[in-house]
Amino acid sequence: MKFNFVQSGGFTIDSYQPGEIQVNGKCYQHSIIVTPESCAPWQIERIEELQSEHFSFIAEHTPDILLLGTGVTQQFPPMQHYAELISLGIGVEIMHSAAAARTYNLLLDEGRDVIAAIIV
Repeated sequence: MKFNFVQSGGFTIDSYQPGEIQVNGKCYQHSIIVTPESCAPWQIERIEELQSEHFSFIAEHTPDILLLGTGVTQQFPPMQHYAELISLGIGVEIMHSAAAARTYNLLLDEGRDVIAAIIV
């Protein structure tokens, strides 16, 4: 699914489909963490692999909102894996990856402090 948004700059998600995500014109076939300033690999392929340490980068950057894209379907990981983020005051929204990609762009365009961790 290709996205058309007017953006205020930074790293934006151009398109998402299962198995591939495009950020600022570059295609990725692996899971990623996208911030307004960067895009980096995320070492997870399935939501069942998720552990607390997968959120260390996010905890260091303390955004207002983390969008967790869980793949093709919305799946809720065990709360203890992301409880530290909540205790730091980071809102965690869990949704399927296509929704997370769309929502990231919308929140970024609003000037929100957002990070998306998306399983491709």
